[in-house]
Amino acid sequence: MKLKIGIIICDNAPKWQPLLEPIVKRCFYREGDEIRYFRAIDGDMPNLENTADLDAMICLGSAKSAYENEPWMLQLCEFFKSVASTKLKLYGSCFGHQLINRAFGGEVAKNAERGFVFGADEIKINIPEDLADTDLTKILQNGSSLKVLNSHGDEVVSLGDGARLLGSSARCKNEIVLVRDNILTMQCHPDLTPELMMMNIWPALTGKGAIDPADKEKIEEELVDLDTDKCLDILRAFLESPGSLGIQPK
Repeated sequence: MKLKIGIIICDNAPKWQPLLEPIVKRCFYREGDEIRYFRAIDGDMPNLENTADLDAMICLGSAKSAYENEPWMLQLCEFFKSVASTKLKLYGSCFGHQLINRAFGGEVAKNAERGFVFGADEIKINIPEDLADTDLTKILQNGSSLKVLNSHGDEVVSLGDGARLLGSSARCKNEIVLVRDNILTMQCHPDLTPELMMMNIWPALTGKGAIDPADKEKIEEELVDLDTDKCLDILRAFLESPGSLGIQPK
């Protein structure tokens, strides 16, 4: 199925700019898709008019914190809320996950107990009982697990009204959230690779003391046997899914 997908860019750090299009092509593009970019952090904002012909929107990560009140973040929150009443699919990863949940009443804060989370985590899928007979189970298998990369100093500490928790890990309770029928978010990073993590994120974190350099070997041992492709397939199935996923019981 060919899709028209909008990509919301929320980070303008020079080190990421040459990598953005290759990441999008590797993770989200399928042959025949049309990709459009919205550099929200630089003022190029999506709205219901300029996304009317799109099938899906994807909001990527950022070094920013989603609890800040920069004007572009507040504008994105308003856009996210407007998407809930449309057929447009919306997916957010890491910062995107946090900002979308904030828009719908969730609370975002610094990781209270574990400091900066960097490595790979096993996410346990736990679909709420009242959603067990909905189309959601065609995308996510209840009781299964996904080992996916994580890199975050903030997290969603509580969900807004109507949002449903679908997956948790030992280091992050709110890993996968169905915010609305057409809005899915993940704290984890299926868009990254271990090489990108160690090349582009590790030096910055160790440089500012967020992670102990002595932990490098232990962390690198985590970054194997990942379910990245499986996670991306789940995301694609969500983006291609017709109509309602059944966040309310049928």
